Amino acid sequence: MKNVLLVYLPFCTPASPPFSLTSIYSFLKANYNGGVSLLDLNLEFHKLKFSSYQRYFQDEKQWANYEEVFSDYFRESSKVYSENNRLVVDGKNPELFDELLNQILDKKPDVVAFSIVYSSQSFYALLILKALKGKIKTVIGGPAINERLSLIADKTLSNDVELLEFISEKKTDSTKLDFNYVTDFNVFKLKEYFTPKPVVPIKTSTSCYYKQCTFCSHHKNVKYVEYPLEIIKNNIKSSKQKYFFLIDEMISVDRLLKFAEIVKDLNIKWACQLKPTKEYTSVVLKKLKDAGLEMAMWGVESGNQRILDLMKKGTNVLDVKTVLKNTHDNGIKTIVYIMFGFPTETKEEFLDTINFLKENSKYIDLVSTTVFGLQSNTKIYEKPGGFGIKNVNEEERIVLEPKITYEITSGLTKEGAMKLRKNYKKTLEKINKYPKGMNYFREHMLISNYN
Repeated sequence: MKNVLLVYLPFCTPASPPFSLTSIYSFLKANYNGGVSLLDLNLEFHKLKFSSYQRYFQDEKQWANYEEVFSDYFRESSKVYSENNRLVVDGKNPELFDELLNQILDKKPDVVAFSIVYSSQSFYALLILKALKGKIKTVIGGPAINERLSLIADKTLSNDVELLEFISEKKTDSTKLDFNYVTDFNVFKLKEYFTPKPVVPIKTSTSCYYKQCTFCSHHKNVKYVEYPLEIIKNNIKSSKQKYFFLIDEMISVDRLLKFAEIVKDLNIKWACQLKPTKEYTSVVLKKLKDAGLEMAMWGVESGNQRILDLMKKGTNVLDVKTVLKNTHDNGIKTIVYIMFGFPTETKEEFLDTINFLKENSKYIDLVSTTVFGLQSNTKIYEKPGGFGIKNVNEEERIVLEPKITYEITSGLTKEGAMKLRKNYKKTLEKINKYPKGMNYFREHMLISNYN
């Protein structure tokens, strides 16, 4: 039987163990008789490069100057990421490349499977795949794989069963597989991540049940499937941890209440991403709080109804205000996600969002903003004319997917939206009750009693 090594590559936030690797590992341990091991090389890179920051972020008692220290970390790490990505583009080995490659080789695997969750992992993936080519079989999978990586890897796979069939070299009867396995996060050294206490990611479903947002590509060609909640409960109990991050792309109110019911006696704290609809009454949010919901990340996106309708968010500005108040009144930390510069958005509509945030600042703990960028496999990309977009162009890149540029027929340009956001930077930061750096380390906000 082949020895399989599962690998997670730089660069992404080193705050918690990768769910994808843990899930694949646990599935294979339940259904495969060969050797299975894993490496979080993203964590290894950050430990080697940023050990002083690792010590700082692991000790909440030092966090009195969190904003200042995080700013230093963000500046330094961003510079490191950028410089190393540039080396890859220029055909050179990036920093710590040999050290990371040797960690793979030391495991003496027959097959190396890479989980590519973020496009930022593509740079190291490209060169490590090239280094292993012809020596060790390589497999890639995940939402951020691209054509260039697929051309180098021996196989591109879309799910755990396909990986099992590849390494066992035979077709599998899925009805005979064990899907009731416990997801074992203790295979990682949880105390080495950049948090004071371990935060474990859990997932109760695949994809998104809503699938309507015009700017989103995450759900493309992925079926929405809900995992049995009893299995989720067993995963939580077996981890023996207190803090959890639900990484579902979207959870319905009914589903969330069922989840709350099964975990209410486990004495855990958790966070999740939600859509602010009127179903989130004070009664509902109290039930969630009583079951351990510590932090809610609301996809507000805009304070203007026309823009919300164009996004097909399925939300109402007045309802959103009520939901934020209900969240705050029940003692749940609140992060609000905002998207500026949506196609055809005017300056006045931009200011509607600013005013909405100011008017509801009492109920908001942290604002996280982004500026719209066109992505492939979205409803906007498929019908750009309906959103005032023309002359869409794709520029090939050496590592990443093609860069998409476009022109607009009305409203703010991307540059105009970015300039306006910069002009209102202090206004937005004044709303925050937690350091803005916790937009990056959301796990810190879940754990923290900072304010």
